Amino acid sequence: MAGALLVDCFGSPAVDAVSFLPDDAEVACRAILPQCFRRSDWADLCAREPSVAVGHPEACRDAGFQQRQPPQGR
Repeated sequence: MAGALLVDCFGSPAVDAVSFLPDDAEVACRAILPQCFRRSDWADLCAREPSVAVGHPEACRDAGFQQRQPPQGR
């Protein structure tokens, strides 16, 4: 049973799809993982914390976060 709870919180490693909490969900866990955030909250975290955007680029993109490209020199 404990194993099932861990899989529910952390997701299955065999599944590549990024999942988020529903918009009306209450906080379910305290990990810094997309599964523990609503999509909009994860996008905000990606915008505020560059290390999250670098560490979870697919999840940030799926949440709607667009990483800004630095201006190109001449």
